[in-house]
Amino acid sequence: MQTCLTRRLPAGLGLLAATLLACAPATAADAVLRPWPAGQPTPPLQLAGLDGQDWDLAGLRGKVVVVNFWATWCEPCVHELPVLGLLSRQDARIAVVGVNYKEPLDSIERFTAAHPVPYPVLRDRTGENFKRWTAGVMPTTILVDRQGRARWRTVGEISADSPGLKQAIAALLAESSTKQNQ
Repeated sequence: MQTCLTRRLPAGLGLLAATLLACAPATAADAVLRPWPAGQPTPPLQLAGLDGQDWDLAGLRGKVVVVNFWATWCEPCVHELPVLGLLSRQDARIAVVGVNYKEPLDSIERFTAAHPVPYPVLRDRTGENFKRWTAGVMPTTILVDRQGRARWRTVGEISADSPGLKQAIAALLAESSTKQNQ
């Protein structure tokens, strides 16, 4: 597994002062599912999709939502696309949403034409949502419960045989069903 880190360069480097993106190799065991930080509220997630339509996480209440922050240049992000595609087709009570980090629309469109995904891709043009939702590492995947609360986060590439991810989704589905039936 690899992760892609974002780092700020010193302001004196002009245009290059934006964002330096570097990949750091790690092992598959490093992609650990951890609880969402205690006391940290779930940030809003309101962005435009590739089609220009506005999208709001609140509109998916009632589903377990898998929010994945990614970029086309991030190799581990590309590797996990099939896993996310499988998750999006697994159960009608699960929604997967990809949030692209600061890339031009034409780049994302070319990429998704070559690597189709069966779930919505949103554009985080400024990177503000990435800052609010992640620890600055890609890919980052967040599990949101049916009430719209972020509950779990994993940093790094997820795999199809990740028992922690499967167990967390199953628990959120069961928990949510119990709460909705009360």
